[in-house]
Amino acid sequence: MKLLKKLIFPLAIFIGLGIFLIIIFPAVTRPGNNLFLVIFGLMILSLLLEKLTSKLEYPYLLRDDFLFPAELSFYLTLKHTVSDWALICPKVNLFDLFYVKYRDQKRFWKYISKINRKHVDFLLCDPKTAKPLLGIELDDKSHERSDRKVRDELVDNVFSAANLPLARIPVKHSYSTSELESLLRQHIASNMDNTPNQAVTIENENTPPHCPKCGSKMVLRKAKTGSNQGEQFWGCPDYPRCRGIIKIE
Repeated sequence: MKLLKKLIFPLAIFIGLGIFLIIIFPAVTRPGNNLFLVIFGLMILSLLLEKLTSKLEYPYLLRDDFLFPAELSFYLTLKHTVSDWALICPKVNLFDLFYVKYRDQKRFWKYISKINRKHVDFLLCDPKTAKPLLGIELDDKSHERSDRKVRDELVDNVFSAANLPLARIPVKHSYSTSELESLLRQHIASNMDNTPNQAVTIENENTPPHCPKCGSKMVLRKAKTGSNQGEQFWGCPDYPRCRGIIKIE
């Protein structure tokens, strides 16, 4: 099957080229011009053989600088600080962390392009559910550049819009684990106080409400499993990226 997929495109091109030549130059199909057809067939055969014998190239090598020395030093301190209450994910792409609520393709790709190829240095997650708790940016002197300031402002606004806290920590030779833990917990706690309750109860089931988490107009769903099996509820249309729900009394 793989061999067929590999040959079908170049074969279609050659057949199309042959038909084109026959239509433009019909004289080549006369009995006296069979030599031309033989040469054309040999050309097709040689190119197909070349396609079969060619190998796909994978020019990839493992990077030695996945974490820079300053990032590695901070990671080891962070691991010692939060190992009993948080999971550490280094260099998380913002595209994997956030989504765009617009369904219009033009607006969707406009805002996706703003966060694609950008990452946060570290992400703390709940060790049981892997739910993101806090982003961490390790700021060195490069963040003083004008282009970096523009990038940092964008990242700050994205985290704020998604209601996920972001801690900016200056690069140091050493860190106090107690001070670092206090700072991280403070960011997480302040965000929890501002996070809206996703499970809301309403009495009117005729008008679709807006998701308490992302604001999208919700859809009516029915629980398939669990203690509420068979019961209807309002669910976010962007599930599973957004798990906002509203119960119906």
